[in-house]
Amino acid sequence: MTAQDTESTPVVFRVEKRGPFRDEITAVFPTLPADAHRNNMICYAHIGQHGSCSWGWYCKTRAARSEEYADLLRELESIGYRVDVKCRISAAMRAQLRREVRS
Repeated sequence: MTAQDTESTPVVFRVEKRGPFRDEITAVFPTLPADAHRNNMICYAHIGQHGSCSWGWYCKTRAARSEEYADLLRELESIGYRVDVKCRISAAMRAQLRREVRS
């Protein structure tokens, strides 16, 4: 495990609005870069688990309600994350992601 063991990690839960993954819940880690060259974020879903998501994808989803993401939250906590649930990605979180990409 990494820093998620000791530090709380901001997480935003999102729901796919259409397409083959409609109604799928995804946890987005808005301050954790998925790669070193772009502003993609790490995300996590029941199926596929850790992956990468873009700002464009995020904007096409909607915020998940607590009853929708409860199972995924429990799963994240069971693998060691200390989750700090946020409603949306703030400008400060986007700035932190850009700093992380540069470092």
